[in-house]
Amino acid sequence: AHLLCCIQHCLTWYKNTLALRQQAEDEEEEDNEEEAGFQQELGEMLVSITRRMIKSELEDFELDKSADFSQSTGVGLKNSIYAILVMGVCEVLIEYNFSTGNFSKSASEDVLGLFKCYTSLSDILKEKGGRSKSLSANKMARSFLSMGFVSTLLTSLFRDCSRDHEESLAILRASNEFLHYAVSVALQKVQQLEEMGQVDGPDGQSQEKMFQNLCKITRVLLWRYTSIPTAAEESGKKEKSKNISLLCLEGLLRIFHTMQLRYQPKLPQFLQALDPAHEDGEEEATDINVTAKAGFLIRQFQRSLVNLLSHAEDDFNSKEALWLISVLTTLSRLLEPSSQQYVQLLSWTVKICKETSLEDAPCCRGLLTLLFRLHALIKSPVSILCELAQDIHAQLGDTDQDLEVEHQPHFAVVNTKTAAPTACLLILGQAEQVLEEVDWLINKMKSHLGLEAAEDASQAASAAQLLEKAVILQLGTLLTSYHELVQTALPAGSCVDTLLRSVCKMYTVLTSLVKYYLQACRSASGGIPGRLEKLVRLSGSHLTPQCYAFITYVQSETSVVSEEKKKKKKDKLTAEGSTVMAKVLRETKPIPNLIFAIEQYENFLIHLSKKSKVNLMQYMKLSTSRDFRINVSTLESALEEQDAENVSDNDQSSASAQPNDSQEPKRKRRRKK
Repeated sequence: AHLLCCIQHCLTWYKNTLALRQQAEDEEEEDNEEEAGFQQELGEMLVSITRRMIKSELEDFELDKSADFSQSTGVGLKNSIYAILVMGVCEVLIEYNFSTGNFSKSASEDVLGLFKCYTSLSDILKEKGGRSKSLSANKMARSFLSMGFVSTLLTSLFRDCSRDHEESLAILRASNEFLHYAVSVALQKVQQLEEMGQVDGPDGQSQEKMFQNLCKITRVLLWRYTSIPTAAEESGKKEKSKNISLLCLEGLLRIFHTMQLRYQPKLPQFLQALDPAHEDGEEEATDINVTAKAGFLIRQFQRSLVNLLSHAEDDFNSKEALWLISVLTTLSRLLEPSSQQYVQLLSWTVKICKETSLEDAPCCRGLLTLLFRLHALIKSPVSILCELAQDIHAQLGDTDQDLEVEHQPHFAVVNTKTAAPTACLLILGQAEQVLEEVDWLINKMKSHLGLEAAEDASQAASAAQLLEKAVILQLGTLLTSYHELVQTALPAGSCVDTLLRSVCKMYTVLTSLVKYYLQACRSASGGIPGRLEKLVRLSGSHLTPQCYAFITYVQSETSVVSEEKKKKKKDKLTAEGSTVMAKVLRETKPIPNLIFAIEQYENFLIHLSKKSKVNLMQYMKLSTSRDFRINVSTLESALEEQDAENVSDNDQSSASAQPNDSQEPKRKRRRKK
């Protein structure tokens, strides 16, 4: 197969070179006769192999369905390699016959005959792959087709409108499997180029030729996907793997990523080549507006996503929606944040998240991730985090089951199926990033404290005031988000653990801010700003009490879960009991850290109150001792039971004035404490 591939490529190169030479100058007749004989001999050999491959049966190669293709045996591995090589021979002959057939009907029939042989072997490998069946079913064998031929084949199959080629191409276009195969090979080549920076075959290491081939393939895939939506394909509902439009979308996603990874300087020429008015791409890239070109592409995929979201739930294709969101995310990196196209994409994303109720968790994660990414480059996303936290609180309910949360929803994408863990973990992850940025700002503010004695003291003071205002505003808005989340009845698991760690980080940053003002009071005679006092008041009224209530809720939920697990697995207490306890301990480990962070925050507030002579602790309630906690309801029920026992004991003692010797001794009364 590899030898035949080399012969075919050498023959093609020789014919192209000879054609160029004949155009440039006249050769001697003897040389022409020798060259013609050489070409004719190789051509006859390839034609003969083509006829024999089309007429051959699998038994001729000892590769019928009864053969062993298991990956765990030597014979199976040998047969698998043998089958892949025979498939490679078919691919080499497909490329040769299509390239030299000049769009004749017989050449197209030969191509389909060779493809039938290829398909029969491919199906056997998928069915008889043994342990690697799941892998081989989703991953085709490495193709022997060249990148240049793949781009030519796709262009001919989908974009060639010539009447002279119509009859021959109609034969190939009638085979949906062949169209699927052609797009799959293109996807494989693009993936190889993305991962390795080069592809197999001639000119595979030429950056310029690979770029030209990528432009051709992208034009075809983009036209095919936008012209024939996924839902319009009849085979799309029955056989997802045969959906060509979905393959085209996956290919476009990989190409856009490959261009940004491997061909960053050529992005203007690439976007220009996708413009229908400049498909040749010959215009220089000096005056190309990348943002405008990328915005044009983004609008096409926006329309596709809107159409997809408008479908009924049964017709909704989650994989296609996720890839469309990924395409938009990839193309958004080409936009300038200050451009009109960027603002349009951000407002459109906000609208989609607010108006679309998605029950698919991966799509919800993709949309919210896109929203956060776009929003973060313009301004802080804390306001959106607050609204999303309110939506999660309303969807999951309050930790106090007697309370009903009244709330006007902001984002429809947050519902009972996506609120936890999808949306909750995304919000907490974004909040962690904001806290990291705020912590960095506080450290920068500390470095400005030493500049007050310098000549530019006024400038340093004004810069510090601006930073202080920004930090306190960020923390105040973020604190309201945590206020909603710590009152939410989150399910036990990753959400609770992540929230406890995130709130602990919040208190650590608050402590760092208090330390900054403590250092500022020591270095200069000045009071603390009113903004800080408001932030402390907000933390004392809207966060600390709710944190302690949430800790009680988590501990009660954890005990209930552990009891249920013990009841279900009574037969395996020795083996799995330790596993359950280890998990419970792991989940409750952030609780002591959070309590310590709260106490550290209050400790430094006391120091700052003494230094600034402002009683900041008036807004804070005293911390509850976690070593000993009285549960009022449990205590009351125990006292009632004790009173009932005392009454029954008194009745029994008055009724029996002369007890018998055989009577059981009286119970000792418990002393009332």
